Amino acid sequence: MTKEEYLAIASAKYDELQALKKIDCGIIGSGAIESAHRTVVQKRMKQSGQRWSSPGAQNMLNLRVTYMNERWDNVIQLAKTGVKHTSLKKTG
Repeated sequence: MTKEEYLAIASAKYDELQALKKIDCGIIGSGAIESAHRTVVQKRMKQSGQRWSSPGAQNMLNLRVTYMNERWDNVIQLAKTGVKHTSLKKTG
């Protein structure tokens, strides 16, 4: 990549970010993503003495994301109706 090509791409990205800021489209940048990771994932998964299998960690993260998105009432409704978790593993 030439210097001119790099500068053209960087300039276009900068202009794009400025346009997004003007329309107030929400969170922009990796800082917000890292903060969400700390809030959603690390606070629950890295507690003292905890160990997780891959399926167990994924199930816990699914519940944590549901809670953080203020949709916990959906989990409660599923629990009340007795819906069982179905596995995606192949059978047979």
